[in-house]
Amino acid sequence: MVDDYRRRGPFWGRAALAVVVAVLVVIVASTALTLLGDRDGGAGSGQAPSTPPGAAFYEASDSELAAGDHGSVIRSRRLVAGPTIGGTTHLVLYRSTSAKGEPVAVSGVVSVPDGEPPDGGWPVISWGHGTTGTADRCAPSRSGVDPQTGVYSASMDAVTTDLVEEGYAVLRTDYEGLGTPGPHPYLMGQSAGAAMTDIVAAAHEIVPDLSPEWVAMGHSQGGQAALFTSRFTGAYSSGLDLVGVVALAPPSQLGPVVDMVAAGGGATAQEQEAQESTSGSSAFLGPLLVSAARTADVPVEEMLGPKGRRLLPHLEERCIAELFAADSFGGLDPGELLAPGADPGRLRRTVGTNDAAEVHPQVPVLLLQGGADTTVPQLLSDRLAGQYRDRGTDLEYVVLPDADHISLLPDGASRVHAWVAEAFAG
Repeated sequence: MVDDYRRRGPFWGRAALAVVVAVLVVIVASTALTLLGDRDGGAGSGQAPSTPPGAAFYEASDSELAAGDHGSVIRSRRLVAGPTIGGTTHLVLYRSTSAKGEPVAVSGVVSVPDGEPPDGGWPVISWGHGTTGTADRCAPSRSGVDPQTGVYSASMDAVTTDLVEEGYAVLRTDYEGLGTPGPHPYLMGQSAGAAMTDIVAAAHEIVPDLSPEWVAMGHSQGGQAALFTSRFTGAYSSGLDLVGVVALAPPSQLGPVVDMVAAGGGATAQEQEAQESTSGSSAFLGPLLVSAARTADVPVEEMLGPKGRRLLPHLEERCIAELFAADSFGGLDPGELLAPGADPGRLRRTVGTNDAAEVHPQVPVLLLQGGADTTVPQLLSDRLAGQYRDRGTDLEYVVLPDADHISLLPDGASRVHAWVAEAFAG
């Protein structure tokens, strides 16, 4: 099935399917999450005897959202985790900042090691997951609610379990609009970076024995999100200390993709070289352009042609493999995606603002890339590394020549764990 999707177009988002599907094939058992106890959070709310069951947990009223600042808990529920998670796990609904800069409720999971914390508290890793889809049921934490998403949670568990066992508290946001009501602003890095940052503050409210020091780490879409956490230091996350960012094969150079679409496929030789593997699939361009249009308040109907508009409901119904299907965005020719005369260049500023290539991290960064990656080709990370170095970023860029988008995770684990330990050691 992966090879079938790869034949459809030369673009990284198409390969994002390969990332997710390959990971999911490796891990097929979903994690059972059983309710152990409930807790409500929020400004002055104290504890409540119960929280809403099932999917209702993810729905916050306007008054609940307004009752606290970003990074504060709306409600949480302690869970008994299956053997692949380890430690103590909490499902959490917390306040964050949307892609438009407005208050929003975001869900996620907080896992803390068993035993006594070290002096200063458990060091914290905020983990950003790769592309799972855009519908609520695609949220990794929804595995305890919707069995169809259990495999996504299991894939995240496989990556983070070792970190919990090594003594790190691991926090896993779902991102805005995944799990919770409202659209998911796919690849809008500002929103995802805020969500990864705010879950750290929320976790401190739930678990008292956490260190203020934390590392942002993510893979693919989550690598982009991790890089954006560097925009939310200082006053935004007062009392917390981001000590480093680990970005595993993050997508970047999204602005030039829009430039090429706006030019009708025309581009300089340099642009074509940089984007030839990443610009041809409507399964990527559709969700990206829709998210950018909604963030920029550009009517989606002005961007999408009739076939594209017909597929809009899929964004709230389907997960990644389904979006790449022939009856969805994956079967739509890029030339049929846009409305006649539509100018996607109107979205260029929004896409650029949310592109990892426009971030200037002020903390040390580990950028890890697979040389055999066809999902996020090495050429893109080479360019990103050069952009960061030109800005004076404290960057370690490592290419594993034989690693692809999936094998990068186990192949790079020892390098990542050593780098993270050094980051916390100062």
